[in-house]
Amino acid sequence: MSIVLSVSSSRADVGILAPVWRLLAAEPGVELHIFLTGAHVSDTALAATALPDGAEVHRGGADLAGRAAAEAAAAAPEIAAAMVRLTAKIAPDAVLVIGDRLDMLPAAMATLAFNLPLIHLHGGESSEGAVDERIRHAISKLAHLHCAATVQAATRLSRMGEEPWRIHVTGAPGLDGLLAAPEMGAGELAAELGLSSGDGFYLVTVHPETNAGEPLRPLEAVLAALDDAARPTVLTAPNADPGGAEIRARIEAFAAPRPWALFRDTLGVRLYANAMRHAALMLGNSSSGIVEAGLFGLPVIDVGGRQAGRERAANVRHSAADPETIRTMLAEAGGAPRAPRAPRASLYGDGHAAPRIAALVANLPAREKLLIKRYSEQAAEFSSPWAENAAA
Repeated sequence: MSIVLSVSSSRADVGILAPVWRLLAAEPGVELHIFLTGAHVSDTALAATALPDGAEVHRGGADLAGRAAAEAAAAAPEIAAAMVRLTAKIAPDAVLVIGDRLDMLPAAMATLAFNLPLIHLHGGESSEGAVDERIRHAISKLAHLHCAATVQAATRLSRMGEEPWRIHVTGAPGLDGLLAAPEMGAGELAAELGLSSGDGFYLVTVHPETNAGEPLRPLEAVLAALDDAARPTVLTAPNADPGGAEIRARIEAFAAPRPWALFRDTLGVRLYANAMRHAALMLGNSSSGIVEAGLFGLPVIDVGGRQAGRERAANVRHSAADPETIRTMLAEAGGAPRAPRAPRASLYGDGHAAPRIAALVANLPAREKLLIKRYSEQAAEFSSPWAENAAA
């Protein structure tokens, strides 16, 4: 029996990890433990519907909660300390971590003293406008096995010196959950959200641009453009990056006196999938617009530099963090209930990433092989399993 410890630190992680958790929990040779930290410390309901039967769930650490930089840095060691205590208690055979969050790094670093195999999801990607870029690459160098979402990400990991046998193109598991979400009609969605209509609204998420001199500038530009449009709009909460708390406060203050603006902390997988299905367009700087919106052919206006460097499909247009540019793009999208949709496809997979990841985790190479990392000079080429399937 292999003991696997998976870490989640935010609501975004939950949507990505849930399909993998379900499969690992059902795997006869795996004992799954889930460590909920970061935002889960303050909001225990964030992962409630995603936790599978058969997994043992643990909570601890600290919620960085969009605090100012000094407060967030001071709280991060609490996550590492909680991870150390849990690791010592359950003695996992491997640890599964994801992405690039400030509150994920201390959890990943805590595994070093135990010399544990680390499996990393979503490594090799790029988002130059956020400190996530450095965190992601740091975790990649700590990791022993990589589940890359795209061929380009896998290639970048290889160029970072990771041995090709450690790198697997699996796709993004967050797509699995969105595709599996029950489809809702526009009227049903409107009733549940409290919108006047479930068609033709704007879906907006803005996070701090943490690698920029003016981290809140994208938010200011988006809100100014939205005020001119005055169109039904659903705004969701920012993440827990430093500055996130101020963005949330500004969004709530913006939405409160405007009857056409609705603030929701989080939509969850079911509502979020259907919001992308029925929205006119997505606006902001969330990676979801790059990675997931293409599944629904949803037009996206990506604002500012947070997601600079990410692979993007034809449904995504970029705007500077400038109200006038955003206004022009919104006008170009037209006044019809729904802007023209792009083909429904994502560069980040086919909605079957979770089975690939779960199979890798359940059948790991020998520990001795995993732990001895060598810098590779070998040029490697990768292909995506969904491209192979499409060609078959």
